[in-house]
Amino acid sequence: MKGGVGMYSAKAIANYFLDKADEDSISLTPMKIIKLVYIAHGWYLALTGKPLIKDYVEAWTYGPVIPDLYHEFKKYGNQPIQEYATEIVTPTVNTLPHDLPFSIEQFLDKVWEVYKRFTAVQLSQMTHQPLTPWAITINDSSGQKNPIISDDLIRDYYTKLANGK
Repeated sequence: MKGGVGMYSAKAIANYFLDKADEDSISLTPMKIIKLVYIAHGWYLALTGKPLIKDYVEAWTYGPVIPDLYHEFKKYGNQPIQEYATEIVTPTVNTLPHDLPFSIEQFLDKVWEVYKRFTAVQLSQMTHQPLTPWAITINDSSGQKNPIISDDLIRDYYTKLANGK
């Protein structure tokens, strides 16, 4: 699996996390939301064998990045995100809903409960450890710029985490 075949857009998942953050009075920066969506994708792959998002994850110099989310929220820099992700629908811009199935919302609620307390930097450090999908992809990339991190690597890594290895 190369990635890009999940059921949901990363932006819809991000919007769900933005709602959860609002409920809990927690601000989300672009880095934190990208890491949360990536981590949710990893756990979903490990627990179901299926990808959560239909977007690709790339190994950038400073960690795993979902390009669509990066470009959506980069205008905020390291400041809190102030609005939902949107989708360009000519000739207007529509805010993406996050009308996700209840089972997905329950899953994302669990991810949120575990990871909301971590800062963007702490989440980033978690995804940068040796033997993470990001580190393996960077090491195997032969200098290729922003190679795609395969869903197989992500699934295998989070499966090991789930099994306490």
